[in-house]
Amino acid sequence: MEGNTATVLHMGQSVRIAEDNLHKGDILLLQAGDLVPADLRLIEARGLEVDEWDLTGEIAPVEKRVDGDEVFLYKGSRVAKGSGRGVVVATGEETEYARVLKQPWGKEKCRFPSLMKWKHCILLICLLPPLVALLSQYRNDVLICLFGLLFAATTVLLQNGDLWRCILTSREATKLEAHDIHIHDMTSLHVISGVDLVCLDKTGVMTTREIQVRAIRFPGETPGAASILAHDERGVLIGIACALYNDVFFLERRDQATPMDRALTSFARQHGYDMSELAAKYKRVYDKPFDSEDRYMVAGFETGAQKLYFAKGDPETVVRMCTTHVTASGVEKQMDMDFLAGIAAAIHSASQEGDVTIALAYGAGSAIPSQHYAFLCLVQLRNPLSPEVPGIVSKLEEMGIGTMILIGDRAETARAIARQAGIGPDRAYLLTGKQMAQMSFSEIARQTAFVSIFARLLPSQKGILIRVLQERGNCVAMVGDGANDTIALKTADVGLSFVEGSSPLAKRVSKILIDDEDDVLSIVTSAEQVEWRLRRLLLFRVCILISMLSGLYVWMLR
Repeated sequence: MEGNTATVLHMGQSVRIAEDNLHKGDILLLQAGDLVPADLRLIEARGLEVDEWDLTGEIAPVEKRVDGDEVFLYKGSRVAKGSGRGVVVATGEETEYARVLKQPWGKEKCRFPSLMKWKHCILLICLLPPLVALLSQYRNDVLICLFGLLFAATTVLLQNGDLWRCILTSREATKLEAHDIHIHDMTSLHVISGVDLVCLDKTGVMTTREIQVRAIRFPGETPGAASILAHDERGVLIGIACALYNDVFFLERRDQATPMDRALTSFARQHGYDMSELAAKYKRVYDKPFDSEDRYMVAGFETGAQKLYFAKGDPETVVRMCTTHVTASGVEKQMDMDFLAGIAAAIHSASQEGDVTIALAYGAGSAIPSQHYAFLCLVQLRNPLSPEVPGIVSKLEEMGIGTMILIGDRAETARAIARQAGIGPDRAYLLTGKQMAQMSFSEIARQTAFVSIFARLLPSQKGILIRVLQERGNCVAMVGDGANDTIALKTADVGLSFVEGSSPLAKRVSKILIDDEDDVLSIVTSAEQVEWRLRRLLLFRVCILISMLSGLYVWMLR
């Protein structure tokens, strides 16, 4: 980011200065498209939404409001929409972004152990003279030399546990490579056998990287499952809105749509609505782009002599624009207090499940309907849990390995993910990054005995938490895929990331790269096999030494 400029407020005037010249206390002005150049305490926000993927792992831009509590923006995040201003609280090496980048990146190499060590030399020096003296009475120099060399070599090889460990782990790593599991540090395969706690990030680790439509909710009615959108008059309007109503104006660029719009178009396609066919039938004639301050967007379509206008956005905003709601038969009814209460209950229920809701409404006519929309439905959106995760968590617990969630998302999302994955003895217990910032390390360590869910964490807080767990005596593995997990991956005893989909920084510091979540179990199982073989080899070494000494004793008695 060197050489970039930033806009600051100086003597009541906005001035462009070099990013390197920013100081604590400067008032920085931000607008859509800006890359935040320093850590800021927000003092004003106008429809401000910030993409914090690299720092918190949030899949969608986060709305920032100044509502009494201190709100911070961090270097490296990007302003997606709106504008704002903030006071610089950290620059350069003191920022959260810098703490990630200045982590040491050197990989630990597994050196082939030396065959001869000082303790082995001393052992040979002590054993060979009496052995030679005992055998010299038989006056067979060749036999004496061969037996002495054989005894020395056997003693050295059987005593060198590091050599056998290196051989066994190398063989196991070769087997894992065949399954797209890449071991960057051979010693990690030994360390992971002692892991008793696995910390998991959310997006891309426990969940997929896509948003899905969880359900279509009609207030006052039984929530409809996402797979059974009815083809009644109301359902047809919802299907058209989901298929056509997005920011993609060219069908060839549909893959560049936002995750939310991709979810809606995919949902419509699953129910028989083809985007290409509808686009040919419905001509787009009006657009009001989404604005963070208004919290909704509108698109108008013309088909023959009819015009349809769809509104989509924050439920509270969209409901204020509606005077009626559409029933399953297509009849419009006036909205009453019971209907509004049903909307509030549906939104609260979705929030408790860790999901996001948006509202859809429509209007028909030759003119743009203003404040005369008819409410269609609530769409419940979810960043779904990977189906393998609950089974993995259960198997880890059966193996005596605990699990924790370390995420930058909202507390409600963390609780919902924990509930679905089966993590935490009591999922009511949860700590946020803001709460941790007000606690001492000893208090955090005490709380980790009861808490398995941590939300709204900054990258440095993830690293602090793992360090606290290690000080408590845990051997910790961290599974993450984003730049926001870099410090945690580096701090953990074993850092695991993914071959595909992980950020370059996460891959750089991880000791093991895996293909999917199931590989965590494969690695733990492989490590246990190595340890089991080492224990079996130890018993074999003891038996060989006893046999050699017994044979030597019998031979001397002859």
